[in-house]
This record gives sequence, structure tokens and C-alpha cells, in this order.
Amino acid sequence: MVSNSSGGFELEVHQIKHLYNDRAALDIAELSFQKGKIYGLAGSNGAGKSTLMLILSLLLKPSSGRVLFRGVEVTDGNRRDLRGRISMLLQDPLLFRNTVARNVEYGLRIRRIARTERKKRVMKSLEMMGLEDFADRKARELSGGEAQRVAIARALAIQPEILLLDELTANVDEANVKIVEEIVRSLSRESGATVIFSTHDKDQAHRLADETIILLEGRITPFSPENIFKGKTIRDGEGTWFDTGRIRVFLPNGEEARAISISPEEIVVSLSPFNSSAQNRVEGTIESMVVDGDGVRLLINAPEQFHVLITKKSLCELNLNVGMRVYLTFKSTAVKLF
Repeated sequence: MVSNSSGGFELEVHQIKHLYNDRAALDIAELSFQKGKIYGLAGSNGAGKSTLMLILSLLLKPSSGRVLFRGVEVTDGNRRDLRGRISMLLQDPLLFRNTVARNVEYGLRIRRIARTERKKRVMKSLEMMGLEDFADRKARELSGGEAQRVAIARALAIQPEILLLDELTANVDEANVKIVEEIVRSLSRESGATVIFSTHDKDQAHRLADETIILLEGRITPFSPENIFKGKTIRDGEGTWFDTGRIRVFLPNGEEARAISISPEEIVVSLSPFNSSAQNRVEGTIESMVVDGDGVRLLINAPEQFHVLITKKSLCELNLNVGMRVYLTFKSTAVKLF
């Protein structure tokens, strides 16, 4: 949620930038998170999700900008104390070789919580994860999904005000994905914490989150882009092109870009080269076809993978099938630049 307000939020960032090798990996003007809500950070690899998660966890200081926790600006002086109120689960949960219960108890032991209180919190956290019968199991005997649930229980045991989950189900076996997703849906209600998770799957973000934030090339984008390609801008006598290494896309107005996207609805499919003024034409093979509401979504290897949305009428008129060779045509004005 992008907001112009500065009050009543658990966590806020203002004008933050973070540089890697003198290049902006993150550039966000303003972003804020309300107490008790679930937020999904979605984007492809390299979009800036993990960098933003590390900044929100107060483990990484941005190159510039301000981070506020409940209205208090995070500084070198208070960062450590505030960090103790936030829990972050990294993509690869590292569990110790001892029992599940001892793993969940770890954060409480280092905080010197009394033994009776530790046992109470460990069992409550395991019950929330549906793992109350796993307390005495060896952590290294667990499946990927079970290990992820133990790691979430460990993060919850310290009763954080904000819980950050990086790449929620990246290493979770298929059988446990639904279980983990159900757990995330209930986390705010059960624990009262603000939950922020990152995922490369925007559909997962929309399923689970109260609000979804889409990142592309380190910036927040107000729409969910598809057909995203990275590459470089090149110029020749004919104009300006975006080169992905596999295809070249003609760009409008000679602008520079680090990435582009093309809406699936703005791509024309034909069985032979389409006669139009559009300067972007590629040839490819239909990999799959799926009904999507009133239309049909095609996945076409051309040789970059394109998602194309056509009407059912067009599908019948063209008599399209998987494996067929087709031509894709789109105007330079259909190309969004980043």
C-alpha cells in the first residue's frame, strides 16, 4: 500500500534507495504497512523483494532514505532494540540438529525467557502450525514443508509485532504448499502480528494478502505486469530497440529501458505474417492453451516465452492447437518501459 499518510502505521519507508555496485537495486518513494494486515510482495527474481525484506527487518540499512517503526525513525542508536520486535524467516530455514521443540525454543532461550513461559510459548506456536505432535521429532528428519512450518513456529514464539517471510513456499514440497498458505491466512488473526511475505508468484500474493505490492526493477508498479523481459537498449539507423539476447523489440520515442513488459491483450496472433504498421513481429510455437474467463490464454515460445490472451472466437477462427507455428505482432506503444 502506497500512502501519503505518516501516522498509524507499523512500518514505513520514505524515499529509500539501495545501491549494489553503484546501481539502484531499490528505489521506493513511500510505502507503509498497517498493524494486523497481511501484505504480499510479488515480483520476479531480481525485482528487489529480498532487499526490501532485509530493509524492513532492519537487518540492512538502505543507502539513503528513512525507515520508521510505529512513527519512530530507525537510527543506529535504536536499530538493535527495534529489530528485536521484528522476526524474519529467510528463504532457506536453518534448523539445528536437535528436536523440533528445542528449535522453536531457541529465540526464547537467548532472550532469557523463564523455562515455564518458554514451554508454554513453544507448544502454542507448534499448535498454530499443526505440529503439536512433532515436539520430540528430530528437525533433520522433517520434509521441506514441515521444516518451513517449524521455522515459522520459531519466529512466532518470540511474539514479534511484525513477521517477515521471504519467498514463502520456494522450497516447500507440493503437499505442504496449501498447508503453509492456510497458516499464513490465519497468522494475523491468531498472533496479532503484521505479516509481510515475498513471493515470485503474484497469484499466491493475491490469494493470501490483504494487499499486494508488485515490484519490478526495484520499483513499485501499480499493475501486475506480464511478458516481462530484461535486456539493454540499443540504437541503429532504424531507431531504438530493446535487446533481450533472444529477440529485439522496437521502442517508442527512443527511450531507455532496463526492462519491458507487453500486455497479453495487446498482442495479435496470426497464422502468417500480419500486415500492419506495427514494427514488432516474432514467430513462435504454441506451448499451451488454457481457458481464462471469456478468453483463452496462450503460452507461446517465440523464442522468449509470451503470454497472449485471445477471444474464444479467435481461437475457433484460427483453429489453433498446441504445437502450431504462429506469428505475434504488437505495436511499440504496447511496450511499457522500466
